[in-house]
Amino acid sequence: METAADAGEEELLPPRSSLVSDDDEDVDEVEEQGGNLKEPLLEHHPINLRRHAPNNTSQLAIVGSNLCPIESLDYELIENDLFNQDWRSRGRAAILRYVFLKWTFCLFIGTVAGAVGFFNNLAVENIAGYKFVIVSDLMLANK
Repeated sequence: METAADAGEEELLPPRSSLVSDDDEDVDEVEEQGGNLKEPLLEHHPINLRRHAPNNTSQLAIVGSNLCPIESLDYELIENDLFNQDWRSRGRAAILRYVFLKWTFCLFIGTVAGAVGFFNNLAVENIAGYKFVIVSDLMLANK
């Protein structure tokens, strides 16, 4: 018995004859190109999962840097000519304003994060205090 979903799928799919051809010409064409229909497309290579493998990928990005087994958090240098030209065209006041705004924004983010943590701690302490008062009142009432 066919459901409505099965009927809808048959309408969306092209006819089977266009998907699968039994012609030997296609198989011969694939074999001529150096492939086999039964070979996997990707070779399987085992992954080396050593724990103490040296990590020297990010340090190679900066020319002339020393290779170190510990990856640092240094960012790559910006080597964009348009960016460098834009910075060269700015005056001293514009650069100082940019640095000041950058650090002000960092201070604002830190203040907001600290305030969120402080008020979360305050709320948890108040809820714990209310719970303590309620439980102690219930214990004294059943005395």
